[in-house]
Amino acid sequence: MTTLTRASNEWSSRPADQRFASLPALHDAVLSHRNAAGVARVPFRTLHAQARDGAVMLNGRTDTTAHLTNWAFTQLAQRAGAPGSYLATLPATLAVQCLNDGLAKRAADGDAAEDALILFDKGETLTARAITTDRYTRIWNSDVTSRLLRIASDGHWQPAPAAFDGSRGLYASDQDMFAFLVDSDRRIFESLPGGGLSRGFFVWNSEVGAAAFGICTFLYEYVCGNHRVWGAKEISELRIRHTGTADERAYRGLTAELRKYAEASASDDVARITAARTFKLGDDKDAVLDAVFALKVAGITRKLAEASYTRAVEHSDRYGDPRTAWAIAGGMTELSQELPNASERVAIDRAAGKVMAVAF
Repeated sequence: MTTLTRASNEWSSRPADQRFASLPALHDAVLSHRNAAGVARVPFRTLHAQARDGAVMLNGRTDTTAHLTNWAFTQLAQRAGAPGSYLATLPATLAVQCLNDGLAKRAADGDAAEDALILFDKGETLTARAITTDRYTRIWNSDVTSRLLRIASDGHWQPAPAAFDGSRGLYASDQDMFAFLVDSDRRIFESLPGGGLSRGFFVWNSEVGAAAFGICTFLYEYVCGNHRVWGAKEISELRIRHTGTADERAYRGLTAELRKYAEASASDDVARITAARTFKLGDDKDAVLDAVFALKVAGITRKLAEASYTRAVEHSDRYGDPRTAWAIAGGMTELSQELPNASERVAIDRAAGKVMAVAF
Protein backbone atom coordinates (compact mmCIF):
# COMPACT_ATOMS: atom_id res chain seq x y z
CA MET A 1 0.00 0.00 0.00
CA THR A 2 1.09 3.59 -0.41
CA THR A 3 0.53 7.12 0.86
CA LEU A 4 -1.35 9.72 -1.19
CA THR A 5 -0.25 13.31 -0.63
CA ARG A 6 -2.34 15.31 -3.10
CA ALA A 7 -5.02 16.27 -0.56
CA SER A 8 -2.31 17.13 1.96
CA ASN A 9 -0.64 19.42 -0.58
CA GLU A 10 -3.97 21.20 -1.10
CA TRP A 11 -4.42 21.52 2.65
CA SER A 12 -0.95 22.99 3.20
CA SER A 13 -1.08 25.50 0.33
CA ARG A 14 -4.60 26.94 0.29
CA PRO A 15 -5.34 30.26 2.04
CA ALA A 16 -8.28 30.53 4.43
CA ASP A 17 -10.64 32.09 1.89
CA GLN A 18 -10.27 29.05 -0.40
CA ARG A 19 -11.30 26.49 2.27
CA PHE A 20 -14.88 25.32 2.73
CA ALA A 21 -16.51 23.37 5.53
CA SER A 22 -19.31 21.72 3.54
CA LEU A 23 -20.24 20.69 0.02
CA PRO A 24 -23.15 23.19 -0.16
CA ALA A 25 -20.74 26.00 0.81
CA LEU A 26 -18.25 24.87 -1.84
CA HIS A 27 -21.00 24.66 -4.45
CA ASP A 28 -22.34 28.13 -3.60
CA ALA A 29 -18.86 29.60 -3.95
CA VAL A 30 -18.16 28.19 -7.40
CA LEU A 31 -21.73 28.84 -8.52
CA SER A 32 -21.32 32.51 -7.67
CA HIS A 33 -18.38 32.65 -10.09
CA ARG A 34 -20.49 31.06 -12.81
CA ASN A 35 -23.46 33.37 -12.22
CA ALA A 36 -21.17 36.38 -12.57
CA ALA A 37 -19.47 35.00 -15.68
CA GLY A 38 -19.67 36.12 -19.25
CA VAL A 39 -17.90 34.62 -22.25
CA ALA A 40 -16.76 36.50 -25.34
CA ARG A 41 -15.25 35.12 -28.51
CA VAL A 42 -13.07 37.68 -30.28
CA PRO A 43 -10.20 37.54 -32.78
CA PHE A 44 -6.81 37.51 -31.08
CA ARG A 45 -5.62 40.16 -33.52
CA THR A 46 -7.98 42.69 -31.88
CA LEU A 47 -6.59 42.20 -28.38
CA HIS A 48 -4.07 44.58 -26.94
CA ALA A 49 -2.88 45.58 -23.49
CA GLN A 50 -3.18 49.02 -21.95
CA ALA A 51 -1.60 50.61 -18.88
CA ARG A 52 -3.97 52.36 -16.52
CA ASP A 53 -3.33 53.53 -12.96
CA GLY A 54 -0.22 51.36 -12.76
CA ALA A 55 -2.03 48.19 -13.84
CA VAL A 56 -2.13 46.20 -17.09
CA MET A 57 -5.60 46.16 -18.64
CA LEU A 58 -7.06 44.25 -21.60
CA ASN A 59 -8.69 45.94 -24.57
CA GLY A 60 -10.59 44.37 -27.46
CA ARG A 61 -12.29 45.36 -30.68
CA THR A 62 -15.15 47.18 -28.90
CA ASP A 63 -12.59 49.23 -26.95
CA THR A 64 -13.98 47.74 -23.74
CA THR A 65 -11.34 47.67 -21.03
CA ALA A 66 -11.13 44.84 -18.50
CA HIS A 67 -8.94 44.13 -15.52
CA LEU A 68 -6.86 40.95 -15.60
CA THR A 69 -6.55 38.32 -12.91
CA ASN A 70 -3.03 37.03 -12.34
CA TRP A 71 -3.95 33.86 -14.22
CA ALA A 72 -5.41 35.72 -17.22
CA PHE A 73 -2.32 37.95 -17.29
CA THR A 74 -0.14 34.82 -17.43
CA GLN A 75 -2.23 33.40 -20.29
CA LEU A 76 -1.99 36.68 -22.23
CA ALA A 77 1.78 36.69 -21.69
CA GLN A 78 2.00 33.11 -22.98
CA ARG A 79 0.12 34.18 -26.09
CA ALA A 80 2.61 37.01 -26.56
CA GLY A 81 5.51 34.60 -26.10
CA ALA A 82 6.76 36.35 -22.98
CA PRO A 83 7.41 35.04 -19.44
CA GLY A 84 4.48 36.23 -17.34
CA SER A 85 6.40 35.98 -14.06
CA TYR A 86 9.00 38.41 -15.42
CA LEU A 87 6.51 40.84 -16.98
CA ALA A 88 4.70 41.05 -13.66
CA THR A 89 7.83 42.61 -12.13
CA LEU A 90 7.99 45.39 -14.73
CA PRO A 91 6.26 48.79 -14.62
CA ALA A 92 2.84 48.53 -16.30
CA THR A 93 3.86 50.76 -19.22
CA LEU A 94 6.86 48.58 -20.05
CA ALA A 95 4.94 45.33 -19.58
CA VAL A 96 2.25 46.61 -21.96
CA GLN A 97 4.84 47.41 -24.63
CA CYS A 98 6.25 43.88 -24.38
CA LEU A 99 2.81 42.29 -24.50
CA ASN A 100 1.59 44.28 -27.49
CA ASP A 101 4.80 43.70 -29.40
CA GLY A 102 4.52 39.94 -28.81
CA LEU A 103 0.82 39.86 -29.72
CA ALA A 104 1.49 41.76 -32.95
CA LYS A 105 4.31 39.42 -33.95
CA ARG A 106 2.14 36.37 -33.19
CA ALA A 107 -0.59 37.73 -35.47
CA ALA A 108 1.91 38.53 -38.21
CA ASP A 109 3.22 34.96 -38.06
CA GLY A 110 -0.10 33.58 -39.28
CA ASP A 111 -2.33 33.39 -36.21
CA ALA A 112 -4.38 36.43 -37.16
CA ALA A 113 -7.51 34.39 -37.88
CA GLU A 114 -7.51 32.54 -34.53
CA ASP A 115 -10.13 33.49 -31.99
CA ALA A 116 -9.74 34.06 -28.27
CA LEU A 117 -12.26 32.71 -25.79
CA ILE A 118 -12.35 35.16 -22.88
CA LEU A 119 -14.06 34.38 -19.58
CA PHE A 120 -15.16 37.56 -17.81
CA ASP A 121 -16.37 38.27 -14.31
CA LYS A 122 -19.12 40.89 -14.64
CA GLY A 123 -18.84 42.18 -11.09
CA GLU A 124 -18.35 45.77 -9.98
CA THR A 125 -15.46 45.95 -12.41
CA LEU A 126 -15.17 43.90 -15.60
CA THR A 127 -12.39 41.36 -15.07
CA ALA A 128 -10.95 38.81 -17.49
CA ARG A 129 -10.48 35.53 -15.59
CA ALA A 130 -9.19 33.43 -18.50
CA ILE A 131 -7.93 33.90 -22.06
CA THR A 132 -7.85 30.67 -24.06
CA THR A 133 -8.14 29.70 -27.70
CA ASP A 134 -11.50 28.75 -29.16
CA ARG A 135 -10.41 25.11 -29.02
CA TYR A 136 -10.86 25.17 -25.25
CA THR A 137 -13.92 23.37 -23.88
CA ARG A 138 -15.00 24.69 -20.51
CA ILE A 139 -16.15 22.38 -17.72
CA TRP A 140 -17.80 24.54 -15.09
CA ASN A 141 -16.75 23.92 -11.50
CA SER A 142 -20.37 24.30 -10.39
CA ASP A 143 -21.37 21.38 -12.65
CA VAL A 144 -18.80 19.22 -10.90
CA THR A 145 -19.91 20.26 -7.41
CA SER A 146 -23.59 19.76 -8.24
CA ARG A 147 -22.81 16.14 -9.08
CA LEU A 148 -20.89 15.77 -5.83
CA LEU A 149 -23.94 17.02 -3.95
CA ARG A 150 -26.08 14.33 -5.59
CA ILE A 151 -23.52 11.63 -4.79
CA ALA A 152 -23.37 12.77 -1.16
CA SER A 153 -27.16 12.88 -0.83
CA ASP A 154 -27.26 9.17 0.12
CA GLY A 155 -25.69 10.03 3.47
CA HIS A 156 -22.72 7.70 3.06
CA TRP A 157 -20.30 9.95 1.18
CA GLN A 158 -19.05 12.99 3.01
CA PRO A 159 -16.11 15.41 3.00
CA ALA A 160 -12.84 14.13 4.41
CA PRO A 161 -12.42 13.96 8.20
CA ALA A 162 -11.54 17.33 9.73
CA ALA A 163 -7.88 18.23 9.42
CA PHE A 164 -5.85 19.86 12.20
CA ASP A 165 -7.42 23.23 11.41
CA GLY A 166 -10.95 21.86 10.99
CA SER A 167 -10.97 22.03 7.17
CA ARG A 168 -12.68 19.17 5.33
CA GLY A 169 -10.75 18.75 2.05
CA LEU A 170 -12.94 21.15 0.04
CA TYR A 171 -11.22 23.99 -1.81
CA ALA A 172 -11.97 26.51 -4.56
CA SER A 173 -10.51 29.70 -5.98
CA ASP A 174 -11.15 31.80 -9.06
CA GLN A 175 -8.90 29.30 -10.87
CA ASP A 176 -9.87 25.81 -9.72
CA MET A 177 -11.65 23.47 -7.29
CA PHE A 178 -10.68 20.33 -5.39
CA ALA A 179 -12.77 17.96 -3.28
CA PHE A 180 -11.81 14.98 -1.12
CA LEU A 181 -14.72 12.69 -0.21
CA VAL A 182 -14.79 9.49 1.84
CA ASP A 183 -17.23 6.70 2.67
CA SER A 184 -16.40 5.95 6.29
CA ASP A 185 -19.71 4.27 7.17
CA ARG A 186 -19.25 1.23 4.93
CA ARG A 187 -15.73 0.40 6.03
CA ILE A 188 -14.34 -3.00 5.09
CA PHE A 189 -12.79 -4.24 8.31
CA GLU A 190 -13.68 -7.76 9.36
CA SER A 191 -12.72 -9.95 6.42
CA LEU A 192 -9.32 -8.44 5.59
CA PRO A 193 -6.12 -9.21 7.52
CA GLY A 194 -4.06 -6.27 8.61
CA GLY A 195 -6.88 -3.79 9.28
CA GLY A 196 -9.82 -2.21 7.54
CA LEU A 197 -10.23 -0.17 4.40
CA SER A 198 -12.55 2.66 3.42
CA ARG A 199 -13.30 4.14 0.03
CA GLY A 200 -12.34 7.63 -0.98
CA PHE A 201 -11.84 9.83 -4.02
CA PHE A 202 -10.39 13.15 -5.13
CA VAL A 203 -12.04 15.32 -7.79
CA TRP A 204 -10.46 18.40 -9.32
CA ASN A 205 -11.18 20.83 -12.14
CA SER A 206 -10.37 24.25 -13.49
CA GLU A 207 -12.76 26.34 -15.57
CA VAL A 208 -10.00 28.76 -16.62
CA GLY A 209 -7.54 26.30 -18.16
CA ALA A 210 -5.27 25.84 -15.13
CA ALA A 211 -5.85 22.08 -14.82
CA ALA A 212 -7.58 19.14 -16.46
CA PHE A 213 -10.74 17.59 -15.04
CA GLY A 214 -9.78 14.51 -13.06
CA ILE A 215 -10.87 11.87 -10.57
CA CYS A 216 -8.72 9.61 -8.41
CA THR A 217 -10.48 6.75 -6.59
CA PHE A 218 -8.87 4.52 -3.98
CA LEU A 219 -9.26 2.36 -0.92
CA TYR A 220 -7.37 3.48 2.18
CA GLU A 221 -6.61 2.63 5.82
CA TYR A 222 -6.86 6.07 7.42
CA VAL A 223 -6.50 9.82 6.91
CA CYS A 224 -4.30 11.82 9.25
CA GLY A 225 -4.70 15.39 10.46
CA ASN A 226 -2.89 16.94 7.50
CA HIS A 227 -4.97 14.90 5.03
CA ARG A 228 -2.26 12.48 4.02
CA VAL A 229 -4.01 9.29 2.94
CA TRP A 230 -2.26 6.24 4.40
CA GLY A 231 -2.45 2.66 3.23
CA ALA A 232 -3.98 3.52 -0.15
CA LYS A 233 -4.79 0.64 -2.50
CA GLU A 234 -6.57 0.10 -5.83
CA ILE A 235 -5.69 3.62 -6.93
CA SER A 236 -7.30 4.60 -10.22
CA GLU A 237 -6.86 8.00 -11.83
CA LEU A 238 -8.60 9.38 -14.89
CA ARG A 239 -8.17 12.81 -16.51
CA ILE A 240 -9.90 14.68 -19.32
CA ARG A 241 -8.30 17.67 -21.01
CA HIS A 242 -10.49 20.65 -21.84
CA THR A 243 -10.63 20.07 -25.58
CA GLY A 244 -13.20 18.82 -28.07
CA THR A 245 -16.16 17.19 -26.34
CA ALA A 246 -14.54 17.40 -22.90
CA ASP A 247 -17.68 18.51 -21.11
CA GLU A 248 -19.78 15.68 -22.57
CA ARG A 249 -17.07 13.08 -21.90
CA ALA A 250 -16.57 14.32 -18.35
CA TYR A 251 -20.24 14.19 -17.43
CA ARG A 252 -21.29 11.07 -19.30
CA GLY A 253 -18.06 9.15 -18.80
CA LEU A 254 -16.14 9.96 -15.65
CA THR A 255 -19.21 11.11 -13.74
CA ALA A 256 -20.96 7.85 -14.51
CA GLU A 257 -17.92 5.86 -13.38
CA LEU A 258 -17.68 7.90 -10.20
CA ARG A 259 -21.33 7.35 -9.38
CA LYS A 260 -20.91 3.64 -10.07
CA TYR A 261 -17.94 3.58 -7.72
CA ALA A 262 -19.75 5.63 -5.08
CA GLU A 263 -22.83 3.40 -5.09
CA ALA A 264 -20.99 0.07 -5.24
CA SER A 265 -21.49 -2.36 -2.40
CA ALA A 266 -18.67 -2.80 0.11
CA SER A 267 -19.13 -6.55 -0.28
CA ASP A 268 -18.03 -6.22 -3.91
CA ASP A 269 -14.74 -4.70 -2.76
CA VAL A 270 -14.28 -7.44 -0.18
CA ALA A 271 -14.85 -10.13 -2.81
CA ARG A 272 -12.36 -8.56 -5.23
CA ILE A 273 -9.66 -8.09 -2.63
CA THR A 274 -10.16 -11.55 -1.17
CA ALA A 275 -9.78 -13.05 -4.65
CA ALA A 276 -6.65 -10.98 -5.34
CA ARG A 277 -5.12 -11.89 -1.98
CA THR A 278 -5.47 -15.61 -2.67
CA PHE A 279 -4.78 -15.75 -6.42
CA LYS A 280 -1.18 -16.87 -7.00
CA LEU A 281 0.43 -15.71 -10.21
CA GLY A 282 3.04 -18.47 -9.94
CA ASP A 283 4.71 -20.93 -7.60
CA ASP A 284 8.00 -19.04 -7.36
CA LYS A 285 9.53 -15.68 -8.24
CA ASP A 286 10.42 -16.55 -11.84
CA ALA A 287 6.95 -17.93 -12.52
CA VAL A 288 5.35 -14.81 -11.05
CA LEU A 289 7.51 -12.50 -13.17
CA ASP A 290 6.75 -14.53 -16.30
CA ALA A 291 3.02 -14.33 -15.58
CA VAL A 292 3.10 -10.56 -15.01
CA PHE A 293 5.21 -9.85 -18.07
CA ALA A 294 3.02 -12.18 -20.17
CA LEU A 295 0.05 -9.90 -19.56
CA LYS A 296 1.59 -7.55 -22.15
CA VAL A 297 0.18 -4.51 -20.38
CA ALA A 298 1.53 -1.12 -21.42
CA GLY A 299 3.92 0.15 -18.77
CA ILE A 300 4.88 -3.25 -17.36
CA THR A 301 8.52 -4.07 -18.03
CA ARG A 302 10.51 -7.00 -16.69
CA LYS A 303 12.38 -4.53 -14.49
CA LEU A 304 9.14 -3.16 -13.05
CA ALA A 305 7.77 -6.65 -12.42
CA GLU A 306 10.92 -7.65 -10.55
CA ALA A 307 10.98 -4.45 -8.50
CA SER A 308 7.30 -4.98 -7.63
CA TYR A 309 8.01 -8.52 -6.47
CA THR A 310 10.91 -7.29 -4.33
CA ARG A 311 8.70 -4.63 -2.74
CA ALA A 312 5.99 -7.23 -2.10
CA VAL A 313 8.51 -9.47 -0.31
CA GLU A 314 9.75 -6.55 1.80
CA HIS A 315 6.20 -5.78 2.89
CA SER A 316 4.85 -9.30 3.18
CA ASP A 317 3.45 -8.37 6.60
CA ARG A 318 1.13 -6.00 4.75
CA TYR A 319 0.42 -7.88 1.53
CA GLY A 320 0.76 -11.49 2.62
CA ASP A 321 2.09 -13.96 0.06
CA PRO A 322 4.26 -11.97 -2.41
CA ARG A 323 3.27 -14.35 -5.22
CA THR A 324 -0.34 -13.12 -5.28
CA ALA A 325 -1.95 -10.57 -7.58
CA TRP A 326 -2.71 -8.40 -4.53
CA ALA A 327 0.94 -8.27 -3.46
CA ILE A 328 2.36 -7.57 -6.92
CA ALA A 329 -0.23 -4.85 -7.60
CA GLY A 330 0.57 -3.34 -4.22
CA GLY A 331 4.28 -3.33 -5.00
CA MET A 332 3.61 -1.61 -8.32
CA THR A 333 1.45 1.04 -6.68
CA GLU A 334 4.15 1.80 -4.13
CA LEU A 335 6.73 2.21 -6.87
CA SER A 336 4.47 4.44 -8.94
CA GLN A 337 4.04 6.92 -6.10
CA GLU A 338 7.81 7.42 -6.00
CA LEU A 339 7.90 8.70 -9.59
CA PRO A 340 7.98 12.48 -10.16
CA ASN A 341 6.05 12.37 -13.45
CA ALA A 342 2.25 12.19 -13.08
CA SER A 343 1.67 10.44 -16.42
CA GLU A 344 4.16 7.71 -15.46
CA ARG A 345 2.42 7.24 -12.10
CA VAL A 346 -0.96 6.92 -13.78
CA ALA A 347 0.39 4.39 -16.31
CA ILE A 348 1.80 2.13 -13.58
CA ASP A 349 -1.31 2.46 -11.40
CA ARG A 350 -3.40 1.33 -14.37
CA ALA A 351 -1.00 -1.55 -14.95
CA ALA A 352 -1.42 -2.56 -11.30
CA GLY A 353 -5.15 -2.59 -11.85
CA LYS A 354 -4.69 -5.00 -14.75
CA VAL A 355 -2.68 -7.30 -12.52
CA MET A 356 -5.45 -7.22 -9.92
CA ALA A 357 -8.04 -7.99 -12.58
CA VAL A 358 -6.37 -11.31 -13.35
CA ALA A 359 -7.82 -12.63 -10.08
CA PHE A 360 -11.47 -11.98 -10.98
